[in-house]
Amino acid sequence: MLWGGRSKARVIIDMISEIYGTKAEIVGVFDKTLDKLSFETNIKHYSNKSEFELLCANSTHFVVCIGAEHGFARYKTGENLKAKGLLAVDVVSKYGLLDKLDRCGEGIQVMPGAIAHKFTSLGHQCILNTNSSVDHECCLGNGVHVMGGASIAGQVEVGDYSTIGTNATILPKLKIGSNVFVGAGAVVTENIEDNLVVAGVPAKPINQFTPTFDTSIFY
Repeated sequence: MLWGGRSKARVIIDMISEIYGTKAEIVGVFDKTLDKLSFETNIKHYSNKSEFELLCANSTHFVVCIGAEHGFARYKTGENLKAKGLLAVDVVSKYGLLDKLDRCGEGIQVMPGAIAHKFTSLGHQCILNTNSSVDHECCLGNGVHVMGGASIAGQVEVGDYSTIGTNATILPKLKIGSNVFVGAGAVVTENIEDNLVVAGVPAKPINQFTPTFDTSIFY
């Protein structure tokens, strides 16, 4: 099953076909926020609690199709689906590179051109988007999203649920806190505390960032 029915689901459907072929069948897409899926597909859309329970009963594995800055929701959704007995699927493009990682968490998504270099650690439900680069000996927490073209230099630590925006740059040996949103094109030259939005060159705090997650469908 896929959780989320917008553009990321469209991409993931095609990637699963490319990676797993006939070994995987997507039995349904759950998205309670949509009356219908945002793209044309023969895969069935499920949208309410009873349908969700049916979809879970008919599924063995899941992919969480939640992108952008919603790493907290992506991770928590994954944990709740695991609690229902489902297993997380990794979706790693054949054009991406994971090079001798120290740790690779569950449910990761690696898009074409993305690189994670040697001795890096990736938490659960991380996304490395198109042409992003994570250099050697970095440590990325759960639910981290490295957006397209972003570059994280060596020995950087990124806390849980943080997002590194499109074409942003993180200089070496820095610590980025949890629930941080680094804006597009920003250049981070110093450590960033938790729960901040930062932007600019060099990056400076411009706002607070507090993630949310709706648990109602699971209970």
